[in-house]
Amino acid sequence: MSLTDANLRYLFTIYEIAQTKMDVSSMEVARALGVTKPSVVRVLDALMRRGLVVKERYGKIYLTDRGVFTVRYYAALIQTIEEQFPDFGFTVNAEQRQAAALAMAAVLPDDAYRRQYLALFDEEPSAELAETKG
Repeated sequence: MSLTDANLRYLFTIYEIAQTKMDVSSMEVARALGVTKPSVVRVLDALMRRGLVVKERYGKIYLTDRGVFTVRYYAALIQTIEEQFPDFGFTVNAEQRQAAALAMAAVLPDDAYRRQYLALFDEEPSAELAETKG
């Protein structure tokens, strides 16, 4: 799959903001992630090409059904990874553990994701989303 850990962070951030307010703006995403608005625009373009978000007039951002599915799938996967996180013999705080789990989730094979996606949406993920990591 061609989603990076950065792509996933953006999706999770949009999802979290949308839990408290209906309309999400690029500025809110930039502020939440501590990045510039041009960075948000660049990543949003990639997420829109994958069919995970839509950006409507006046810059309002919404997750598509596929975007919500992706967030929920990866949230469950990350939780599983965190629960199985090994003891390294040194302290790893919760933020570091979550960042490591997110990075790991982004590089794992996507067979289960693809099966569940196909069952829900009756189509393969978009060509860009379906690329496998080599």
